[in-house]
Amino acid sequence: MGKSTLLYLMGGGLLKPTCGSLWLSGKDTSKLSDRELTSLRAKTIGFIFQETSLFPALTALENVELAMFLSKRSRLTQVDKKHALALLTDLGLKERVGFLPHQLSIGQRRRVVVCRAIVNHPSLILADEPTNDLDPVWAGKVIDILESSVQDGGAVVMVNHSGWATRAHQRYRLEGGKLLSA
Repeated sequence: MGKSTLLYLMGGGLLKPTCGSLWLSGKDTSKLSDRELTSLRAKTIGFIFQETSLFPALTALENVELAMFLSKRSRLTQVDKKHALALLTDLGLKERVGFLPHQLSIGQRRRVVVCRAIVNHPSLILADEPTNDLDPVWAGKVIDILESSVQDGGAVVMVNHSGWATRAHQRYRLEGGKLLSA
């Protein structure tokens, strides 16, 4: 088992375990319907996938707002929209909010993915190489945001090959398919 596979397993049904069980927010995920799992994930988990997968027909702002809509299952308020815009602005994308993904650099797309992951204040953020494609300034800002989430009571599980892992409260390594303390 690899690091990304572990995150997919932890992601509440993105990958089903071959043995054992996965509990998320006090619920056995094997007993939930696909609809219930999707709703639970949308409300409790922020995903930063290694690939910068964005909806190609939606602007940067719309990609972030979509995550909010899926979590709320209702029309977004002006406060919601301002929150999404503020996140994108904080990550240097104010002038790019109306751009489609193909019009953004890969680093800009990565920052949109981070905004989408944190917009709902999830209790768990699963981050697979969240600083890939970012220069040191933006990478540091992303790590600061993830640390802030932890300080606010959330949890972050991050796969990372760079030096950012030294800032983590706890570190583990995968070796031969086993999770070991670093």
